Amino acid sequence: MSQSELTTDMVLAAIRDHEFAAYDVLVRDHPSEAVIAGFTAAARSGFTTFGVAVHLASLTDKGRKQLDS
Repeated sequence: MSQSELTTDMVLAAIRDHEFAAYDVLVRDHPSEAVIAGFTAAARSGFTTFGVAVHLASLTDKGRKQLDS
């Protein structure tokens, strides 16, 4: 279980750093449901885009700007 709450910035950083393996990295420390919810929230906010599955996401320009801020 997680010591801290999973944030959107944590999801975005994991996608930036681990690409399609980001889900696997995040579920080591957070429940799967929380990770999927984080990916879904990031996509709904326009920070990521995905094709087949929400956890196979790529950062959008908006997502990269969010991490740079």
